Amino acid sequence: MKKIIFSFLVISLSLAACANSTTNATVATTAISVENSSETVIETEVKKENIQAEVVESVTKLSENQNHFDSKIDFKYTGSDKYLKVITDEMVNLAKEHFLDDNTVEIPVPYIVKIDDSDKNNIKVFGDFFIEGYTVNGTIFEFRNGGSFPGCCNLKEENGNISFVSFEIAEDGSNYYSSLLKICGNDENLTKEVSNVSGKDNDKTRIEYVKMYANANNLKASGIKDYGWPVILFNDISSAEFVYNFYLAYFNEVREEDYLNNMAERLTNLKQKYIEKEALSKIDAGSQDGGADMVIFAQDVTDSMIETLQVDELGSGILNVNYALSDGTTTNIKIKVGTINGNKMITEISST
Repeated sequence: MKKIIFSFLVISLSLAACANSTTNATVATTAISVENSSETVIETEVKKENIQAEVVESVTKLSENQNHFDSKIDFKYTGSDKYLKVITDEMVNLAKEHFLDDNTVEIPVPYIVKIDDSDKNNIKVFGDFFIEGYTVNGTIFEFRNGGSFPGCCNLKEENGNISFVSFEIAEDGSNYYSSLLKICGNDENLTKEVSNVSGKDNDKTRIEYVKMYANANNLKASGIKDYGWPVILFNDISSAEFVYNFYLAYFNEVREEDYLNNMAERLTNLKQKYIEKEALSKIDAGSQDGGADMVIFAQDVTDSMIETLQVDELGSGILNVNYALSDGTTTNIKIKVGTINGNKMITEISST
């Protein structure tokens, strides 16, 4: 029985070279007086907002030691669904048969379409059973490889215990649809649902299982990154983590060698995903007029910018982004973050 397997060659990002210089960076909550800041503009803006004169949270780069990621630790399902516990265990075994990358952890992402458990000796779970391989960079899970296994997982239940029987997986190539149709009992509608399920609410399901792995292993997770696509930042992270990882992703998109030949498109997608429309229009207009990128207030990204990036959350959605340039000067940027349609969005970027 053939499996559909796909993999992506992922180019190592420039952050890897900077890891040693950021070993002592921490994520911390501190209370410091804004009056002590050399940035008087930030001080004025904070007072205007009538908020407490303290830093709520500061975020700098997490080192590998601080996040304790170990790719040899297998995924374990910690949810309450009795079928998914057995299914994901078998998906982990399936991953070990097909994926041999020692640097990634394989996380199952089952997209379930239909469950027929009318016969406890022949329980059928139809869906597309994805396996995704990740490494961790800071607090971002970076996708490296994966496989799609559409079909049916057969289970049985005896005395309240669920056990695995077999996977029926669609064949590859020209036999894909006919083999999947047969697995689905010649049900055309079910076959189409299984074929299309992974494209429906994709991010939500992936995030659920990445978070499950992170939480089970005491890892801090802020988002998912697919090569060539904007980072998917989680909405339940703090505003400081949100802004920090947005800037880190932005820096990397600028620094990344343009193998896909669409860096401008990648930056546009990233900005559109996380910057409110009106604010983005002002930023783009300013970039055209000033000749520099008004997200980072510079034309290029240097190692020092990545190594020294820090975000201080001042409360009431106001943040200060700062990093050092190659000449030793420091750039400070005022950011405002709001919630739009349930999602965190940057609503203002301005130089201080």
